[in-house]
Amino acid sequence: MSKVPLIALVGRPNVGKSTLFNRLVGYRASIVYDTPGVTRDRIFDDANIDDKHFRVVDTGGIEVNSEDPLLNQMRLQTQLAVEEADLIIFVVDGRDGVTEADKMVASLLRKADTPTICVANKIDSPLDNDRALEFYEFGFETVIPLSAEHAWGFDVLYEDLIERLEAPEWVDPDNRVGIELAPEDEEITGGGRIEWDGGRIKIAVVGRPNAGKSSLINKLIGSDRLLASDIAGTTRDSVDIEVEEGGRIFQFVDTAGIRRKRSVADQLEKFAVYSAIRSMESADVTILVLDASLRVSEQDAKIASLALERGKGLVVVANKWDLMSSDEERDEFHTSLEKRLSFLKNAPKLQLSALTGRSVHRLFPMLVSVQQERHRRIGTAELNRFFKAVIEAKEPAMKNGRRPKILYGSQPMICPPTFVFMTKRPEDIEESYRRYVENSLRDRYGFAGTPVWVKWRESKQNLHKAPTGVQMAQAKKRSRS
Repeated sequence: MSKVPLIALVGRPNVGKSTLFNRLVGYRASIVYDTPGVTRDRIFDDANIDDKHFRVVDTGGIEVNSEDPLLNQMRLQTQLAVEEADLIIFVVDGRDGVTEADKMVASLLRKADTPTICVANKIDSPLDNDRALEFYEFGFETVIPLSAEHAWGFDVLYEDLIERLEAPEWVDPDNRVGIELAPEDEEITGGGRIEWDGGRIKIAVVGRPNAGKSSLINKLIGSDRLLASDIAGTTRDSVDIEVEEGGRIFQFVDTAGIRRKRSVADQLEKFAVYSAIRSMESADVTILVLDASLRVSEQDAKIASLALERGKGLVVVANKWDLMSSDEERDEFHTSLEKRLSFLKNAPKLQLSALTGRSVHRLFPMLVSVQQERHRRIGTAELNRFFKAVIEAKEPAMKNGRRPKILYGSQPMICPPTFVFMTKRPEDIEESYRRYVENSLRDRYGFAGTPVWVKWRESKQNLHKAPTGVQMAQAKKRSRS
């Protein structure tokens, strides 16, 4: 099976990247607002284009000469996306014409060794195609005029993407072949399947500096492959090491310690931190290493949040447990753990010592279990039977004199398990009820160690609504046949 190509949307702020992103992936995945800088972090999603599978990343707008720290971080995030992408779509505003900011972004992209096409957005009619001609001065071979808002001009873009990139066939998530649960699991979870073939598990080992990440990996692989030191910041680059255990391949990625932003001073450490975050994004499971000799901090909680926001599995490890010599010290650590990481009550936790090897062997089955939970899919029929009981037990609260009507639910994605519930007015579903639904899913099906994403979508057919990118591709395919 060929690799799923990654397409990065890049450009200055407010040129319509997020609107284009939403059109490509087929739903409103990225926030769209008429203010520069709304998108800050990179947002990834899958796109079905002409029955081919693509991965698309939306990036924050590039402000080349800005001194604002947040905008500088957005620029670094965009640079990472450019490095990882197989193709760049450079988005410009066809109404504004060529700007100095566009020229600077184009100059940066020309230096990158990544194929680039230019898309002149906000051209709402074929009669205005000539507006796109001036963007050829950037030196890119292809300039495509289109309107992301009105879904015009996408046929040319799709043809270009199909021609340039070799992509695997799109597989409908509901038709994937999975591994059926064992009978004892079915009794616990009420059905479902684990859609994981048992292959390599990629694990990012993250935490604050000097928590013992390198020492832990050395103990797991049974060799001093990594430089371990009491000096914080010894690890700079992310390092990949594979080990076979119990017939499975585990690929550990040692990362630089992630400190608070104001503590990150030099440029080298900044790139090391970004490299650690990038390793986390490409991992399946994250091990958060805590220093048990210290109280759990707000920074530990932020690192855990980075993993959850990216949909990664999570195991919490309290390292240096051999230093805990009294019940008072252990109680103090547990109190800080419950206080700072209360949102991780469903994540497996392990107390160990990388120095002595105590309990280290118990980490491998935990990683396998979390990887399985990330791949757990609940059938639509079973999910709706369960959800009917959830609604009967507790209906959503009334708003503006009427009670929100929830029609049905499905699980379109795994890794992480993602559930979509259709309702007439999703904005009327209160946050407390959203939490109730997520907690009910966990109580019924488990999902230990993995985020569970619950999305509420509006169920409304509108004949005048512009078609999505997926719908256009499907219509195009039907017209060919």
